[in-house]
Amino acid sequence: MKQVPKQLSLLDATLLVMGGIIGVGIFFKPAGVAALLPEPGPYFGMWILGALAALAGAMTFAELAGTLPRSGGWFVFIHKGFGPLAAFLFAWIVLLVISTGACAGVADFCAQQWWRLLAPDHTPSFVERRGLAGALILGVSACAWRGIRSGVLLQNLCMLAKLVALAVFILAGLALFEGPAQQPLPSIAPTAPLAGRMISATLPVLFTFGGWQLITYIAPHVEDAPRNLPRAIIIGVVGVSVVYLALNASYVRVLGLGGVAASDNAPAELARITLGAKGEAFLTAAMGVSALGFLVATLVTTPGIYVAMARMGLFFQGAGRVHQASGAPRVALAIQAGLCCVYLWVSEDVIGRLGDSVVFAEWIFHGLTGLALLRLRRLRPDLPRPFRSPLYPLFPVAYALMAAGVVLGNLRTSEWEVTGLGLAVLAVGAMVYLPWRRMFAGETVRADGDQA
Repeated sequence: MKQVPKQLSLLDATLLVMGGIIGVGIFFKPAGVAALLPEPGPYFGMWILGALAALAGAMTFAELAGTLPRSGGWFVFIHKGFGPLAAFLFAWIVLLVISTGACAGVADFCAQQWWRLLAPDHTPSFVERRGLAGALILGVSACAWRGIRSGVLLQNLCMLAKLVALAVFILAGLALFEGPAQQPLPSIAPTAPLAGRMISATLPVLFTFGGWQLITYIAPHVEDAPRNLPRAIIIGVVGVSVVYLALNASYVRVLGLGGVAASDNAPAELARITLGAKGEAFLTAAMGVSALGFLVATLVTTPGIYVAMARMGLFFQGAGRVHQASGAPRVALAIQAGLCCVYLWVSEDVIGRLGDSVVFAEWIFHGLTGLALLRLRRLRPDLPRPFRSPLYPLFPVAYALMAAGVVLGNLRTSEWEVTGLGLAVLAVGAMVYLPWRRMFAGETVRADGDQA
């Protein structure tokens, strides 16, 4: 049985972890968090809590990735812990919304930034903007078609550019800015209880920290995966946490929490004040590169889930095949690119609402991942564990409890049309599971040395 090519080093894997986390959320989510928590203690406390939550998730995923370094990663962890139905429901929302819808939205955002940068006096039409977004999706998919290594190299270049851009914003705000904050704290504090406001702030913060799991989808391509995957996940999450806290400190030092909350575009204000006339163009380029990097990381890695689905009889066999020389899952890449392009022509409001609804639902599977580690430790003590989550069972328990808190808290505080839509998507998945499984019965395939 042939092995998939081991093309990714520890550095590649770490940069991919960071690239999967740092998208465009850190540019826009702080405003909503500051509006909910306009006091320095709760505001920074929420970002620190987000970093700790990400670390708990990283420790959980690190052990599971080292134990089960297979295509599909997160999908495989849920399958091993709770069986095919739970794994299918996870893959269902990834395939139909989380990955494809998110990539369509990010590609559209990226296209907006590049139009603004390259043709500042031209307002692109809907067709022009979505056409460029489609070209980005197809271009990145074509790069990944050539091989996992090609896609990851492109992601590495984007990630390094992101780090340079974020370092400029951090240094400009913390080291070069000498004036006072531009706006004072709001004179009228929010009337809602602090606990409720913190619950409402969890989703935007955790959304901004999400993405460390992407590397697990292409685990077989990482050199010495059982050891390097845990290292990459932990180093990447810690590195991003430091960057996020420093960038938030820069926002607050220059704008004040009131300025962060009141601004429609806090990064633009930061760039204008600290970098002068060229600040807006620099920010536009930074956001364009950041969005492109996230797009690359997601499009290159997520087909690993469809490969795993096919190998477990939950998708058609062709999606499970990996090109022998390049390691590219070409059929899975084509399916994903096609669905992304379909989403490009759907209303932005529809994409946004559907995306918000399944981000909430996704946290159900975060919780199941923590529980999966606990179950596998108890039921499968024979599995090799090159990395063991320290202080066990602290991190998987904390991760599962945090996920439960996010789900229950948002069921209580979020609009029903958001949470209800997320639950409806899962309900539809549960209804189609049996006919879907019968459709692909007998389609399992074990190939390229990646044991299903």
